Amino acid sequence: MNATSRKTKNRHNLKMTIINFKAKQVIKFNNPPHGEQALVREFFNNRSTCYYVDVGANHPTIESQSWHLEQLGWKGLLIEPTPSYCDLLREKRKGAVVQYACSSPENQDKFLNLTILGAGSTLNPDLLIGKAAQGLENIAVKCKTLDSILEENKAPVGFDFMSIDIEGHEMEMFKGFSLTRWQPQLVLLEDHVINHEKHNHMSSSGYKLILRTGINSWYVPLVNGKYKFSISARLEIFRKYWLGLLPRKVRYHHW
Repeated sequence: MNATSRKTKNRHNLKMTIINFKAKQVIKFNNPPHGEQALVREFFNNRSTCYYVDVGANHPTIESQSWHLEQLGWKGLLIEPTPSYCDLLREKRKGAVVQYACSSPENQDKFLNLTILGAGSTLNPDLLIGKAAQGLENIAVKCKTLDSILEENKAPVGFDFMSIDIEGHEMEMFKGFSLTRWQPQLVLLEDHVINHEKHNHMSSSGYKLILRTGINSWYVPLVNGKYKFSISARLEIFRKYWLGLLPRKVRYHHW
């Protein structure tokens, strides 16, 4: 067996110890982030004709959730409020770049202050611990609902992949985004799990939590079939979403 074959076999074996997408069996729920992109491609069987929506696209390549999919031939939307990152995205990426912050219907066409902190730039500076927000640059960014952005850009209903990474503004964004209407086939949602707001919203919208990679929670539509979880995976979910909740509230000062 040559080196390439061994690497391919090792990657396959690693995936099979985490999740079997075809059989819908979850072996290990909590996983490190380094294998995330390979797992996403495995979920879609390495298809090249899919559509992504990257909410909070940030840098065009570094820690991008959609860059590796675009390399396969995927098309999609890159939604990002920071002007400097939008310039980079237009230069380096093929997807359509949309320069807005996603928010609620009440904030449609309004300008909100974005605290600039690189990949951690946020519309919610109160989430920055202590005096971390002091001295940071703030810029005014225009808001749109995600529903209106998807409509304007003719995104397909039932599109394939969605990444949400908007640093604490998710619940406002969800007010202007109908999951039941658009029904993406896989949603990666950044969630530090300091409460159950995001999880409860996804569940009430007909989605099932199946996996964690780093700080991203994986959700799939319930209508696509039921996943079975190993005993150890069930214990990992219980520890992450219930036993560990109070310590994280203390750590993040979130009450």
